[in-house]
Amino acid sequence: MSVLLAKPALPKHWLLDANILFSDWCRALMLELADQHGATLHWTPIIENECFRNLVRLQRLSEADAEAHRAALPGAMSARVLTDDYSACLPDVKSVDEKDRHVAAAALHLKHRLGEPVALVTWNIRDFPRKNLLKLGVVRYSPDDLLLELFMPSAGLLERLQGSLKRLDSLLGQLPVRDPNPHREQARPPPSTVDEWLNFLNRNRLHRTARALQRFV
Repeated sequence: MSVLLAKPALPKHWLLDANILFSDWCRALMLELADQHGATLHWTPIIENECFRNLVRLQRLSEADAEAHRAALPGAMSARVLTDDYSACLPDVKSVDEKDRHVAAAALHLKHRLGEPVALVTWNIRDFPRKNLLKLGVVRYSPDDLLLELFMPSAGLLERLQGSLKRLDSLLGQLPVRDPNPHREQARPPPSTVDEWLNFLNRNRLHRTARALQRFV
């Protein structure tokens, strides 16, 4: 018989996976939501390296811009880069896909160090078994999960989404791109109306948030 584990309240410390840091807007969203909840953002040098290596590989940033952004990002997001040795936690998270195990081990190490649950925020939720991690005190969330956790019922949801665009402007000002690239030059304008937000959220895999916003308005 399967046992349904109770999920703790949304933790105050969030470990961000590389796929969360990859997008400028997703970074801004995390910053907006963390500020709303009073949470602290964390990642590791390995996560950071994976993010910026892929940004360069996919020609989203030049090597020079990537190096500058990597150095400035923790300060811009008021985040803490975990330099601790968390290898002792790797055997405890064998249920996680091998390529992502270092992320779960870092979250578990942070949980042990803080003595309280830690949120692991990722788009790759299938690679991080919820129940196995929950037993260890690590609560897995997607950005969709975080938005619904904080804004159900949906009052304040649109305000926070709009707030993420202000955070985005601030982040882009602190992390200027010196070498232009086609991806940025072809970027669509940010959403402003509810219909534009609904399209934007669905394009970015935030389907449940889009449905919640549609119900609210």
